[in-house]
Amino acid sequence: MTRTCLVASLLIVAASAFGQPIYHSTPDWVSADTQRGTGAALVDLDRDGWLDFVVANGNDMNQQRLAVYYNQGDGTFPATPDWQSSDYAYNGHLDVADVNGDGWMDVAVAHLGTGGTLAPIAKLYLNNSGTLSLLPDWEANIIGNAFGVAFGDMNNDGRPDLAVATGWSYDHYYYNDYVYVNVNGSLEATASWVSDDTSICQGALWVDGDDDGWLDLVVVAYDDYSRIYRNLGGTLETTASWQTADNPHQDAIMAATGDVTGDGIVDLFLTDNTQLGGSGRFRQYTGLADDLFENDYSWSYYEGYGSAVAVADIDNDGLLDLATGGWWEPARLFLNDGTGLPASPSWSSGTASVIEKIVFGDVDPACGIELVSVETFPPDGSRTLFHLPVQPIQGLVSVVRDGIELGPDEYTWSREYGWISLNAAPVVDLIVTYRHSHSLDMAISNWDPNVGNYLFYSQLFDDCNENGVPDGCDIYNGTSQDANGNGIPDECECPADFDGDGDVDTADLLFLLGAWGTPDGDVDGDGDTDTSDLLALLAAWGDCP
Repeated sequence: MTRTCLVASLLIVAASAFGQPIYHSTPDWVSADTQRGTGAALVDLDRDGWLDFVVANGNDMNQQRLAVYYNQGDGTFPATPDWQSSDYAYNGHLDVADVNGDGWMDVAVAHLGTGGTLAPIAKLYLNNSGTLSLLPDWEANIIGNAFGVAFGDMNNDGRPDLAVATGWSYDHYYYNDYVYVNVNGSLEATASWVSDDTSICQGALWVDGDDDGWLDLVVVAYDDYSRIYRNLGGTLETTASWQTADNPHQDAIMAATGDVTGDGIVDLFLTDNTQLGGSGRFRQYTGLADDLFENDYSWSYYEGYGSAVAVADIDNDGLLDLATGGWWEPARLFLNDGTGLPASPSWSSGTASVIEKIVFGDVDPACGIELVSVETFPPDGSRTLFHLPVQPIQGLVSVVRDGIELGPDEYTWSREYGWISLNAAPVVDLIVTYRHSHSLDMAISNWDPNVGNYLFYSQLFDDCNENGVPDGCDIYNGTSQDANGNGIPDECECPADFDGDGDVDTADLLFLLGAWGTPDGDVDGDGDTDTSDLLALLAAWGDCP
């Protein structure tokens, strides 16, 4: 571990020890518009380096619009959307990808509708140099109900293909699931892949569950087992070869994936909801080295009306954690301690809402400068699918295959899950330069018409003063860089040898803790003995004589 990482880890431990939570108990931003938010994503639509917030509204209650809150360049969103689509619909979940390969991220939305209101099951809004089209540029040819869409690269040609999960649970409308393949930058008019199963599926997700270099398709089901269509070298099987075994009557809504066990194998997480007969448990299906996932869950937590799951390294300890949400429930975090997820939440928000989607990203990287990392992948036969060691990422800087930088029409990628798929395999190497952050903010879309959408700023530390390391000068709260409380965001004060032994080391930390609450504990000399003294000491760890 580098000194920078060690300092960052010490700061996080210190913050936790002194009661500093990862997030405030109430959201730092709440939108003023109170549509029925459902689908959501953090994505840099206008390519200004700041993540924007896209929300699809409507669900099955009201015909509403797709909306965009543009980041105002300081890590804040406006109270009301800067942009809304001209069309109204019962919008479900959404996903983002650069469909036409022009370097601008586009947005696909599922149409949920109601039992009596059918429409094209999915639609696509192209990004026109930072602004989405007011009306859809593409619509699916199937008329019905759909709640989930997901972009992935089914045939490994470097272009994003769109999967659509279909069905209507309340009136038991059954449909097939579909994949619309991207052909030279456009989604095809008629789906190339159609499942043999006709069921009610409410969510879709692409994951290389068996690590063979091809993305498999997860669909989560109502009144059925959730299942996976394995990718057979570029074409999905039409009858799923893997399914859950623990509950034949799931009311599953969403899936998420990530290596939570730390064994190098991805794990699968599903929601379940009791409204129409499900178990009401968030469930983990552990990944297998020689197959996809275990069929029975290895970890669960009872929520009741469970609705949302997301996987990210929320506390910046190198371990993936789980975030969950329910209807009329708080958001909850289950922080991985290295042995897996805890039995009970590590943190819960102080507000309850009807949570539909949870998404992570550093919304205000100016305070908490982003990290830029380079990952080099050696060639692996014909493999064109590669995973970065971080999820989520902020964005890509460059993709270089065999010494030549690729254009945006030669690869597709996932910000949320950190994978990249190329149109051809590297012969020498693949070098991916990407941006990421260890101060992840949490955005939430809310269905409840009495509240807006939420943003929680991370309270962890980052390099706010841009001195090269996350240190005691940096308290990450989305607004302030004044770590020592002297009224201005300035450089660190290097504390003296606190215990007088000639070194700045762990003994100084122990001495300080022993003097806590006394004048002797005033390391930074501001007149008070408080958390800033500990931070000031940690800031100078090993730097002072």
